[in-house]
Amino acid sequence: MKSILYLLIGLFLVACQPRESVRLIYPDKIYEHTEWTEDETKKEIAIRHLHRNADSSTHLIRLKGKEFPHFHDHHNLTVSVIAGTSVIHFKDHEVSLLPGDVIHIPKGTLHWAENMDPVASVAFAVFSPAFDGKDRRKAE
Repeated sequence: MKSILYLLIGLFLVACQPRESVRLIYPDKIYEHTEWTEDETKKEIAIRHLHRNADSSTHLIRLKGKEFPHFHDHHNLTVSVIAGTSVIHFKDHEVSLLPGDVIHIPKGTLHWAENMDPVASVAFAVFSPAFDGKDRRKAE
């Protein structure tokens, strides 16, 4: 009986572990087991641009450090945490994040993310409309 209990506890603990990678599924491509390059692992923030059309753009983000407080004046942002632990900061509060959490940041909202994981956090981000790389205004 004890061995069955230990087996069940072990399976539960394994099942509760955060996944190191998830599949990102598009109609024409599946991104699996993303490996970060050596250069990407050295960066505080590494961004992989995955898809873009007029309506939205999608990105895979590896956060080792933290962002500076900023706004997106023309873009809504939705972020899904894939791996690691982090914190999303807003003007007057912060929220601890775990894999599976989804954050929606309407345009004009002050925010910044901070990695709390010993290695790095990974997230999937969707900008709407498509991110132009310029719409990031630092907070004063």
